[in-house]
Amino acid sequence: MIRFDGAGKRHPDGTIAVEGLDLEVPTGRTTVLVGPSGCGKTTLLRMVNRMVEPTSGRVLLDGADVAGLEPAKLRRGIGYVIQQAGLFPHRKVIDNVATVPLLLGWDRKRARARAAELLELVGLAPETAKRYPFQLSGGQQQRVGVARALAADPPVLLMDEPFSAVDPVVRAGLQDELLRLQSELHKTVLFVTHDIEEAVRLGDQVVVLREHGRIAQLADPHTLLTSPADDGVAAFLGRDRGLRGLALRPASAVAVRPLGDGLRYGGWELTLDEDRRPAGWIDRDAAGAGPHPAPGFRPEADTLRTALDAAVLSPAGVAAVLDADGRVTGTASREAVLAALSAPALTDGAAGGR
Repeated sequence: MIRFDGAGKRHPDGTIAVEGLDLEVPTGRTTVLVGPSGCGKTTLLRMVNRMVEPTSGRVLLDGADVAGLEPAKLRRGIGYVIQQAGLFPHRKVIDNVATVPLLLGWDRKRARARAAELLELVGLAPETAKRYPFQLSGGQQQRVGVARALAADPPVLLMDEPFSAVDPVVRAGLQDELLRLQSELHKTVLFVTHDIEEAVRLGDQVVVLREHGRIAQLADPHTLLTSPADDGVAAFLGRDRGLRGLALRPASAVAVRPLGDGLRYGGWELTLDEDRRPAGWIDRDAAGAGPHPAPGFRPEADTLRTALDAAVLSPAGVAAVLDADGRVTGTASREAVLAALSAPALTDGAAGGR
């Protein structure tokens, strides 16, 4: 566990970055620090590995004051992921990942074997190991950065806006990957972001910070979105916080119309290909018209937000319900998705692989 005990940072010119923060980061969970620029998020993160030294209070790691620990040794036991990965450009990917194990005295063969395992774990092809960072996409570089942070199996992982420099599609994929990894590894993760949507998607607990690192609210994502502490927090969360809350609830709550009941809704018919995947919606009242897109969702893997999006985008107002292989198992109307919204919400690890 990480604990900030009255931790503060005042710069030599008198500027206060963080003032007297008290916060516990639970073991094996993901805690997200979110807030406007300049609120002290990164300063707090770097206090943990002594890249920033507090000028008041303490930062404790498993009960030990980090100020009493040798900085280099401390940092080798903490995974650290930053924007744009921060890889060594002159080293191959596998050697980038093996850096910390080699510093810890592992032999080269063992360190490289560990690196190869981790590259596979974060979803990179084996041939990636022999490439240099400049030969990778931004998303691939970030995956290498995560692998490098995990190389020595550290119990603590610090992540400073690690996905902010990539496009939205890649970012969503990296978030999925982090959720999957955390479900397997159960690291103590302290994650910094300025994006509230990323915060509620990834965090077991979310800490909304104000100026000087003051806590405006600390809550699980569901409580944060449904019960903001004050008008300031509500404004920061945005007017669409109700829609964001749908991303915390599983699509399994939606009532599904079985495939055997037919694929027609009014004048619309859902057509399937030979593998039973959706080929498109056909308007039977428009002779000769081609198929329209047939968006769908997977009840066991997706959220109510995905299900609602699929139903709204469908020309028939009906979403295709898919199994893990993308085959149609039934349909769900817009009304069925809306009805699921009235079901009791889950408050802990509701959806999205959490």
